[in-house]
Amino acid sequence: MRQTKTVLRDPVFMVDFSVFKPEDELRINLNQCADSCWKWRHPDGECVSQDTHEFVKKVFEKSGIDNNGSYLPKNLHPQHTQDPHGGQDESFAEARLVMGGAVEDLLRKTGIKPEEIDILVTTSSVFAPTPSVASMLINMFKMREDVQAYSLAGMGCGAGVIGIHMVRDILQAHPGANALFICAEICSAAFYQGRDKHCLVSNALFRMGGCAAMLTSGSSERSRSKYQLTHSERVHTGARDTGYNCMYVGPDDAGLPGIFLYKDLPVEAGLALEKCLKKITPQTMTWSQYAAAAVAIGKRRWYGKDKAPLYVPDFTECVDHFCLHAGGYAILKGIQKGMRLPADKMMPSFANLKDYGNTSSSTTWYSFAYIETV
Repeated sequence: MRQTKTVLRDPVFMVDFSVFKPEDELRINLNQCADSCWKWRHPDGECVSQDTHEFVKKVFEKSGIDNNGSYLPKNLHPQHTQDPHGGQDESFAEARLVMGGAVEDLLRKTGIKPEEIDILVTTSSVFAPTPSVASMLINMFKMREDVQAYSLAGMGCGAGVIGIHMVRDILQAHPGANALFICAEICSAAFYQGRDKHCLVSNALFRMGGCAAMLTSGSSERSRSKYQLTHSERVHTGARDTGYNCMYVGPDDAGLPGIFLYKDLPVEAGLALEKCLKKITPQTMTWSQYAAAAVAIGKRRWYGKDKAPLYVPDFTECVDHFCLHAGGYAILKGIQKGMRLPADKMMPSFANLKDYGNTSSSTTWYSFAYIETV
C-alpha cells in the first residue's frame, strides 16, 4: 500500500522553542577529564585500560567537539565522580534536569501555563522507563488530567524531526491546541561501562542536551507564532538488513549493556538523507532550477545515465538556512560534500557540535538556536 500524502487542512505553527543550556560546572575539559578517567573502575574492579583510554580519546579528538566544550551530568562526569554509573534514578534525575529545564524556559518565553497544554509528545531513544518520560513531565508541571500524552522511544537521532511530524498530524485534528514537544537523549541511560569499542564510541560522542518546542495550528494562531511548518517528510530504511542492524542497544560479551554503533551507520544515514532530499527538494526549488532539472533529465534520457550527470541544485539558491544533524565532524563534512554547501551554511551545525557535542535528537534544534543568534 502506498503512503498517501498528508494535506494540511490547518496551517501548523511553532510559537517558540528553547534548548537546554547546562550549568558551567558540567562542562567537560578534555585534559582534566582524561587524567581523571584513570581513576575509574570497571564493574569487574579493574581500572580503565590504556587501550580503551586511548581509543575514546582518539575518537573524541576527531569528533569536532571542543576540548573545553560539551556537557555531562555529575554521575558520569570524570571531574565529579570516580564511580560513573547510569541507573534508573540517575537517568530520571538527568531527564528532569534537561527536559524540565527546557520546558521551564519555554513556558517563560511564551507565557503559556502548564494547564494550558493540550498535547504532549516526548522523544528519548534509549531512556524508555515506566512511568514514562511524558508522565514524569506531567507530574513535574502539574498538567491537566485530559492532556494527550505520547512517549516515543527507540527512534535514534532522527526523533527530533519524527516527533514534529507526529505533532503536525495530531494538530490537524485539534486546531488551536497547544502542543508541547520535547526531545532529549539521556546520557545516564546510554552510558557504557565495558570495553567493546563499538559501544565506547557513544561514550566519546554523546552529550547531554534537549529541546522543548510549542506548536499549534489554525490561521488564527499566526500572530503569536514565530515560524510556520510548511512541509515535512518521513523516510525509513529499516526494511534493509544493513539499515536495521547498523545500531542497536544490548549486552556485550560480558553482559554489560551498551549502544552498538557499526560502520554501516553513516552509510545508512546518508542513504536516508539522500532519499529524504529527493522528496523534499522539489518543494523548495526555484523556477530556474526546475528548468535546469528538466534539461538534465532530458540529457540523461537521450545520452544515457553514464554520460549525463545527475542534476543537483544549488541549495543555497532555494534554502536560506540549514539545521543539519551534528553527529560528528566526518558526518557533517560528508553532508557538506554531498549537498555542495559553502562553509558559512555549515557554520551553525559545526558550532553546535563544537560547543555541545552530539546531543542526538536535539542537535538540529541547537543549530536552529545558533541561527537565531546570528
